[in-house]
Amino acid sequence: MGNLLDRYSGKIMRTAFSAVSVEEPDAGTPIERDENALAVFAVWGDPQISSLSPLRTARLSAACRDIGNTRGTLDSLIILGDVTEFGRECEYEMTAELLNSVSDKFSTFFAVPGNHDVRMRGYHKQLRKFNSFVRSVRNGVTGSDERYWFSRDMNGCKFIMMGTDAATFEGAYLNSRQLAWLDREISDAEKKGQPAFVFNHQTLKNTNGLPLTWLGKGNWRGTVGWQNDKLLGIFERHNNVIFITGHLHYGISRYNYEDCGCFKALSLPTVGVVNHGDFSENSQGYVIFLYEDRIELRARLHGKGIYVDESVPGAKVIIPR
Repeated sequence: MGNLLDRYSGKIMRTAFSAVSVEEPDAGTPIERDENALAVFAVWGDPQISSLSPLRTARLSAACRDIGNTRGTLDSLIILGDVTEFGRECEYEMTAELLNSVSDKFSTFFAVPGNHDVRMRGYHKQLRKFNSFVRSVRNGVTGSDERYWFSRDMNGCKFIMMGTDAATFEGAYLNSRQLAWLDREISDAEKKGQPAFVFNHQTLKNTNGLPLTWLGKGNWRGTVGWQNDKLLGIFERHNNVIFITGHLHYGISRYNYEDCGCFKALSLPTVGVVNHGDFSENSQGYVIFLYEDRIELRARLHGKGIYVDESVPGAKVIIPR
């Protein structure tokens, strides 16, 4: 019955999407691969593709078209959770279809789960479904089917993908095995003189404008949750972490990037749902350029195919190495 419902919902999604006007990004101002960079990758938060909202599909489609206009090839495209609204097969299939239409423009694809991808459903079933989605995107990379978390050495850096170890409604449960593994992975990158890009859906308490950026609703809302302090303790033992998260749905502002001393925190706007704050444009994301001496974070309006004007706080950040 579930598969029949998914197929029927998928047909409705495509019909509704075909009736929506899709924004066409400017092909004259594309993302350009800088050959002086060790790595160039795009990071997106919260497509939250829904069988009930063709507008979200249209926004993601516009972002994909912008990726399709890229001059050169990105090393990676990474989605930081809430790929879907309900964790349904038809939602993953629609997302994969859009990503595959431009997969010649990124060498690898990664994704971490968000609370919408795992909640209210069997954990292991959703884990297998999520990894199947990632692998259905050409160049998609996952870890094992036993857990969400894994790492990969990339060009001059390490990518560390995190994910909840249990189905939770809003936060993430990080068990002791994952936390110990994370500490070792960051240490390994540190010994090699590499930055460790740590990707997770939820951010840490009192960072990136919280609680204001989660509509001011309590100190723990919008965060990792109960393991917050343990995760922070790991970051405090190192000095090479760039922690990149989604979940807050907050548009480009002074809150997106924060230098937390022992680590740097980048909170992504959304590429699919509505962004809060003064800068509420659709289809926002960041493009990250890794150089020998610095890391550049550049906010992009994928729906329009342009970078955010540098006069906007958070639009361009340079992290010295």
